[in-house]
Amino acid sequence: MEVKEKVIAIMAKNFEVTPEDIIMESSIGDFPKWDSLGNLALLQEIQDEFDIELEPEDIIDLEDVNDIINIVKEKTK
Repeated sequence: MEVKEKVIAIMAKNFEVTPEDIIMESSIGDFPKWDSLGNLALLQEIQDEFDIELEPEDIIDLEDVNDIINIVKEKTK
């Protein structure tokens, strides 16, 4: 499974939606469970799953699904 599919699967599980509900432009607030607390839980699970560490400056720049996938790809190179 590549990064995009894995991130979307994690998001779908965390936000209790189907992967098909998630588009690259989806952002915080688009799903009832994707609030600030849900976002923290998501980012922690992504860090654990991919064995990466996101710095505060990385997190501030994350605005949508595309940004999350890109930072994971960058950190796992």
